[in-house]
Amino acid sequence: MSPLCRLVWSHTYRYFTLLMLMLACTFSQAHESSTAYLNLTVDDADSATNIMYDATYELSLRDLALLVDIDPNKDSQVSWAEVKSQTPLIEQLITAKVKLENAAQTCQTANFSPLAINSRGGFNYLYANFAISCEQPIDNLDYQILAGIDANHRLILTQADSDAPLQVLAVGQSPLGSEADSGWMATATNFLKSGIHHLLIGLDHLLFLFVLLIPAVYVRKQKQLVAVANPKAALLEVFWIATSFTLAHSITLSLAALQIVSIPARFIESVIALSIAFAALNNLVPMLRVRAVYLAFFFGLIHGFGFANVLVDLPLATSARVLALLSFNIGIELGQLVFIAVVFPIALLLRHTQFYKWGIFYIGSLIGILVALWWFFERAF
Repeated sequence: MSPLCRLVWSHTYRYFTLLMLMLACTFSQAHESSTAYLNLTVDDADSATNIMYDATYELSLRDLALLVDIDPNKDSQVSWAEVKSQTPLIEQLITAKVKLENAAQTCQTANFSPLAINSRGGFNYLYANFAISCEQPIDNLDYQILAGIDANHRLILTQADSDAPLQVLAVGQSPLGSEADSGWMATATNFLKSGIHHLLIGLDHLLFLFVLLIPAVYVRKQKQLVAVANPKAALLEVFWIATSFTLAHSITLSLAALQIVSIPARFIESVIALSIAFAALNNLVPMLRVRAVYLAFFFGLIHGFGFANVLVDLPLATSARVLALLSFNIGIELGQLVFIAVVFPIALLLRHTQFYKWGIFYIGSLIGILVALWWFFERAF
């Protein structure tokens, strides 16, 4: 290699290493996916002129802690007294960040009941009940909780006294479903989109797929990594990895979403982090002499419980829950295919280069281990 080529390679390698470290920082700061709940009920008895809504809003304390200081003594233990002491700030937060709107104006939030705490999926949730006054029926929600902080955050909206479909909403402006939008098609479309989004912003699931995909363009011969000569062989390996992961997480996603099996979310999220660390470590130091397809299936069973967190507590009838489950699962698969379509061609194109071998396979796997262990300690403790 000429001196000029060595110089170019040296700078390229340094820049790539810096990029990987920056990505590691992004991953390590990622907040695991979170869900809030808003239920609206029309309360005609409260006003002869305006439309009055009775609203209940639930937000996990771990999310609330990102917005309000509910641990002033910094002992990492949040007590009810600490939450209660921040009542004015919490009510102000909800009023400013959860806004129902109609064509004419923003509705008014008032009359908060005393705050409470309940439990969902093994996590403590703030429970807030309040009234909303509107001059006309609502048609839009401006939801800004965790805006710019957690892209994974979702709001489950139900309107108990109407035929409007349950909606899974992202942060931002969202039109609210009406009776005209109800039916199986609205439910299927809603959860299909939610499944795609859940996979593509689920950094832990993407990192797991990444550490499984990057070895697919190699074979081990006498403890050495050798790039596959036939791209079809690598493509077939990726196909089986994706199929195995899909089959496995579909099984446990169904069991959890249909409430046949229940495992605490904190435990599942911690084990998901460990699964990523193990898969990445197995790239560097093969401990199990098995193909990645078997790892994908085994750990896919665990990831399925993680996917199910979005569906477990939804107030749906069995038929609607099955439809939501099917649509959500298809959405996950579409999101998975998008990710593979981005990553695999790059791996295939660069598989013969030292850049891929050292920069992506070795350094990428090492960063995957470090990030996953960070996630594990953050989630478990």
